Amino acid sequence: MWGGYSKISHALIGLPVYAFHYDLSKTFRFRFQMLYYLIAHNDLHNFYIPIDEYRKFFNEEFLAARLPLEPFDVNNPFGVKNARLMTPENRLKTRKIIDARSSKAYPETRDENIKILDDYLTFCEQNNIRPIMFVVPVTEGYRKHYSKQLREEFLYLVGAARRKHPGAVFIDGWKLRGFNDSDFYECTHMNIMGAAKFSAFLNNIIEQIK
Repeated sequence: MWGGYSKISHALIGLPVYAFHYDLSKTFRFRFQMLYYLIAHNDLHNFYIPIDEYRKFFNEEFLAARLPLEPFDVNNPFGVKNARLMTPENRLKTRKIIDARSSKAYPETRDENIKILDDYLTFCEQNNIRPIMFVVPVTEGYRKHYSKQLREEFLYLVGAARRKHPGAVFIDGWKLRGFNDSDFYECTHMNIMGAAKFSAFLNNIIEQIK
């Protein structure tokens, strides 16, 4: 038992349905996001630019900077003045987003990501932590048009992980009812109202498990 984790009873593991094939460090379109990982972890994983070369673009003061977090009220975590809502433009982008997500599928990373999840679940078992894997809800349009093959493969791999780690829980947010477009600002991203609704659901699940 790692003493630092002795008071943790549950661990939430969020999984997008494209999780097993996805590798941000190989995604050219979003390559700018690798800067976040360079600053936070000093690692670029499979990025096409070697880390020593990438670091030359930025001075040491910039790489060492740590931006302070925004003020956060733990007693009112969803206390925002304006919730982002779904717009007609964002609704029309659903197919484009699905196509972009599907193009991020890198089959050679599948085994690597399967192992990462297995490592998470093994770590939880070794420390008496109950892992709760979950997929967040998405809009009806996203569910309708997303690749059935990738979705079925995802469910198969999660099922295999649960068979190996029977203590793990899986919550399929795609099957939850009660969510509609007013809970999202984009087809796969909930707004503050949707997030509050789903968070309450997760809390109820954890209480039931206890």
